[in-house]
Amino acid sequence: MKVEIKNRFSGRVQITAEIECDENVSVSFKLGLAVKWAIEHKANLRYANLRSANLSSANLSSANLSSANLRYANLRYANLSSANLSSANLRYADLSYANLSSANLRSANLRYADLRSANLSSANLRYADLSSADLSSADLSSADLRYAEMDDDTPIETGETWKEYRERTVPALLQAGGKALLDVVNASWECHSWENCPMAVAFSVHQISDIPILYRARAEQFIKYFDAKMIKKEDILKV
Repeated sequence: MKVEIKNRFSGRVQITAEIECDENVSVSFKLGLAVKWAIEHKANLRYANLRSANLSSANLSSANLSSANLRYANLRYANLSSANLSSANLRYADLSYANLSSANLRSANLRYADLRSANLSSANLRYADLSSADLSSADLSSADLRYAEMDDDTPIETGETWKEYRERTVPALLQAGGKALLDVVNASWECHSWENCPMAVAFSVHQISDIPILYRARAEQFIKYFDAKMIKKEDILKV
């Protein structure tokens, strides 16, 4: 059976895949098989229209899907490690439990995407739109989140929403060492080294290992978002 994959912008046929499946299976399933065929044959999937494709558990490691339309795609449990998804449209995509370690998601549209328990370690999320994406239990260790966007309702990896994190968790963390919030913020907010960054000032330390173990994971989380310039001074002080 031949399945056409079209360019998301021009509408022209970009790839004609040869797949074997029952005629009665869904279009999304056929499209998923066509994508797998394209990857096996090293076809160009850049700019491809893969809307609603069923790619659950697919091995897409190192695939070039930059600027592809994967809106509503089922990528649950998919292996997308080191894949190029820069500027891809992943709005409403199901990426729960997917392996996105070291993936390039720069400027990707991830609005409303399901990223629960996804592995995003070392992923490039610079300028990505994560508004209302569900990041609950996701692994964001070493991810590059510089200039990424979240809205107030975005659930982050530790369960609270982005608004709850900024307005409750961060102020509590900054005061956990016994210092006043205003004193910590005014003495540290422009610094991103252990000389006098917020965590150094808040806990009177100069390395992460000296922060009390009860707060260490939260401190690492704060550093990730703070260094990404996602936590604004005015948001903290208005609490």
